[in-house]
Amino acid sequence: MQKHSWFKFFLLYLGGVTISLSQLKIVPILTQINQSFHLSLTASAWLMSVFTFSAVFLALPGGGIVSKLGPKKLLIGLMGCLIFGNLLGLLASNYFWLLLSRFIEGIPFSMVIMVGIIFINNWFPDKNRGLATGIWGTFSAAGSLIAMNLFKPLATTFNLKAPWIFIIILGIILLLLYLQFFEKDLAAADKENKGSVLKQLNPIIKNKGIWVLAIAQGSMAFVLYAFITLYPLLFTNFYHVSDNEANFLASLFGLFGVPFGLLAGFLMDRFSRRGKIITLISFGLMTLACLPMLWLNGTFTYILQVFFLSATIMMASSCVMVLAPKTVSSPQLVGYAVSFVNFLYYIGIIIGTPIVTKMIEISWASASVLLTGICLLGTLSILLFILFSRKEKEE
Repeated sequence: MQKHSWFKFFLLYLGGVTISLSQLKIVPILTQINQSFHLSLTASAWLMSVFTFSAVFLALPGGGIVSKLGPKKLLIGLMGCLIFGNLLGLLASNYFWLLLSRFIEGIPFSMVIMVGIIFINNWFPDKNRGLATGIWGTFSAAGSLIAMNLFKPLATTFNLKAPWIFIIILGIILLLLYLQFFEKDLAAADKENKGSVLKQLNPIIKNKGIWVLAIAQGSMAFVLYAFITLYPLLFTNFYHVSDNEANFLASLFGLFGVPFGLLAGFLMDRFSRRGKIITLISFGLMTLACLPMLWLNGTFTYILQVFFLSATIMMASSCVMVLAPKTVSSPQLVGYAVSFVNFLYYIGIIIGTPIVTKMIEISWASASVLLTGICLLGTLSILLFILFSRKEKEE
């Protein structure tokens, strides 16, 4: 373990949370943004969607970029994009510039997970890697919890653009801290990674284990973001609870998951030889937690279902992030492996909500069957991962 690893990890985690805050800052003030910029619901929805689209375009090249630049230079560049994107959003006076600013803000979102995993593998080569990875996987949930409680009061107290100013200041502080405290990238990194991105991706594309891990992570993201968006609709439309209660229940979804990211990391460290089985159990329990979504009866069962689904999704996601770097033989390929897994993760985010929404138009039962089926796909993918791993050992 390197000196001051946990301190540097804490700074890294703050960066992840800040990027998550940047992504989610418009959600609690979306009504005010629509009024200020005279936007339709479709136009405002693009302010969230374009954030993820930039992530899809950059997820796969991210492995090549980090191999060429090194993780520190890339992280500095990502924070620069975060600051510039928020500065552009702060100055935006029309929809086009606001939309462009959101695309630029999405660039850090596209690669921060991968950069974080590379730093963790460098800082924790022997022990605590699983725990650090589990904690790292919670930054998005932590950002969601903070954003939903901070930005509306901030915008109300000061002005609509106050959240942008807050993130710019936080981004500049973190950028300076990274320059001061993070170790320099290895000079040899660039020489060892010559060739096109496609050439570097070739061993990843041929790796069956990374394929099934990516499918599992994409399945998890599909279900996760579908429920993030649709939980309020489920409780109001299907169970006929009040808007306030529905929003409260939906807010618990992010809150419950945070400690289970830590638990997943601890278990993957403590029982490293059983890591694949722990991952399989997590995905299996996620499938079981999804099953009763239409059979609930009363507030207690609503909370119970939200709790178990949130906990198992966070466990499943964190376990995959611990396993992904172990599927490649060379440290130089870790970035590519994580990038490939993240590519399907972002695809799952994009397609999950619209597909499930379309199924709801047919019936809630159809949506439930689809979501449970996607969970099952993730579970079967992990089972295949275990089988492929055993076959490789036998060979």
